[in-house]
Amino acid sequence: MHQPFARPRARPLIAGLLAAGSTVILAAVPAVAADQAVTIADFAFSPPAVTITVGDTVTWTNSDAVVHTATATDGSWDTGDLAQGQSGAITFSTAGTFAYLCTPHPTMTGTVVVQAAAGGGGGGGGGGGAPTTPPTDTAVVAETTDAALGPAVLALLGTVALAILVPRRRTTGRE
Repeated sequence: MHQPFARPRARPLIAGLLAAGSTVILAAVPAVAADQAVTIADFAFSPPAVTITVGDTVTWTNSDAVVHTATATDGSWDTGDLAQGQSGAITFSTAGTFAYLCTPHPTMTGTVVVQAAAGGGGGGGGGGGAPTTPPTDTAVVAETTDAALGPAVLALLGTVALAILVPRRRTTGRE
């Protein structure tokens, strides 16, 4: 009788080892700064509040036909004027809660909550973050996709390996 790749009793052990190995590999992947997207539409920020970690970036994209901004109420950061289809991004370097508004339309308001990075003491208080050059939509999407690609590929490979090793019922052709 022909023996498959592994004895049937060894398959669950091998599958478990592969799953554990995949978990260790995924845990070892360094955390990458995140990008939160806020859409400006119908004279509102959506979502009106975002929560991020120190070092993360918030990108505002204007979908309205009029110019809008995302400007800290204390004046510490500003996306500048954003025409329809334009985006502006701010990377936040300190922990805290930062209220913002649209300068031309001050009834449009939002909040960015910046949490201290894990294991680090975030500084609190003070200004929100350092302005960055507004990226194009393509650049933001490419950065987000690249950051998520490694773990996604590893997860897919682990799933395929498990599917191969999970024992299947064999049909013998007998009724």
